[in-house]
Amino acid sequence: MNKNAQSETKEILARTLFDLLENKPFSKITVNELCEKSDIVRSTFYLHFRDKYELLSYCLDQIARELETLMEKHAPKDFFMILLSNCEGKEKIFYNIFEADANEELVEMFYQFISRYVTQCLEEKMARGALLPGPIECVASFYVSGFVGMTSRWIRSNYRIPKEVLASCQYKLMKDIL
Repeated sequence: MNKNAQSETKEILARTLFDLLENKPFSKITVNELCEKSDIVRSTFYLHFRDKYELLSYCLDQIARELETLMEKHAPKDFFMILLSNCEGKEKIFYNIFEADANEELVEMFYQFISRYVTQCLEEKMARGALLPGPIECVASFYVSGFVGMTSRWIRSNYRIPKEVLASCQYKLMKDIL
């Protein structure tokens, strides 16, 4: 199978997963259903992904790349609003991913994405001569854990708080490190 065909198959499966997540929780989606809805046989699915969690990780990596591209073009103050707007724009998808117990792989991917951004901000701050209360890894971990926790609770609450209010709160809590 050539690279284009591999990419196309992965994209079809990713779109199918996103389509299914519009209507049902991730925990209820099966590989059989993914294959049936995408007209791809199971053996082909397993040529590309170990399981549905690896497919989800692939899909979330795509979203992370989109967000990273957006973040390169915006000031740190806009980071929170852009991220929350992206989550809200895919609200059913994210809600159905977080629906039951938080998928550890999802939380870790989200944590790593935010951690890269916060660590970069801290490194830039230190390069300008700022002192941190501890090693970058510790300071980043503190802020990232709070941010990820707030955001995942917001998603699980079905976006109860307006994104503008949450983004403003997150910015105020983290503005000293940005």
